[in-house]
Amino acid sequence: MKKILLVIPVYNEEKILEDSIEKLYEYMEDNIKQDWKIIIANNASIDKTQEIGEKLSKKYHKVEIYHLDFKGRGNALKHVWLNNNADVYAYCDVDLATGIEHLKELFDNISQGNNIVIASRYLKNSRTRRTLKRLFLSKGYLFLINIFFKTNLTDFQCGFKAIDNKIKREILDKIKNKEWFFDTELLLLAEQGGYKIKEIPVKWNENKDSKVNIFRTVINYIRNLIKFKDEN
Repeated sequence: MKKILLVIPVYNEEKILEDSIEKLYEYMEDNIKQDWKIIIANNASIDKTQEIGEKLSKKYHKVEIYHLDFKGRGNALKHVWLNNNADVYAYCDVDLATGIEHLKELFDNISQGNNIVIASRYLKNSRTRRTLKRLFLSKGYLFLINIFFKTNLTDFQCGFKAIDNKIKREILDKIKNKEWFFDTELLLLAEQGGYKIKEIPVKWNENKDSKVNIFRTVINYIRNLIKFKDEN
């Protein structure tokens, strides 16, 4: 039987962590027949995230929590994925901006032979709600990626992805970024390597309480794109 590992990277998420994990757990119990586990990857939070995560791990036997000493979504995903064995390695953002009803499709598409499956907010059948500012910045970032790399993908940033063991073995150790650019680096390396990448349309609602500084993040993305281009 296939084993699924779902990682939830978190940093100072005491306000929403419990509710989100409960929703995810209920969905997985009702819809996923394979063996599965949820791991909360706590990126050096300084609030009550760790305490809440530990309580959830005691309440739910398929929930674990890892405490990492350094921040960064890429750092969390790489650490947890490399230190666990599964057939499908996935993650979603703790705010559940992407509808969790798409999780089964995410997992199934890996089982059907794709190396990476990603949610895209820009496919024809996707349904999104977001501010024009964030839409403009996101589209602008995709435009820059196309200038540098001529990609066929439509969304690099959506926090809802899955990989298989081939990607874990052959790509993860090559990824250098430990923060938000991790996703872009993962997809560019996989696309350049000829791996099979599947995009799925999703329902997505912007989290208005997001901690991400959009403009600073975009500047960092541009710097990282230039650095990645020079190194590859």
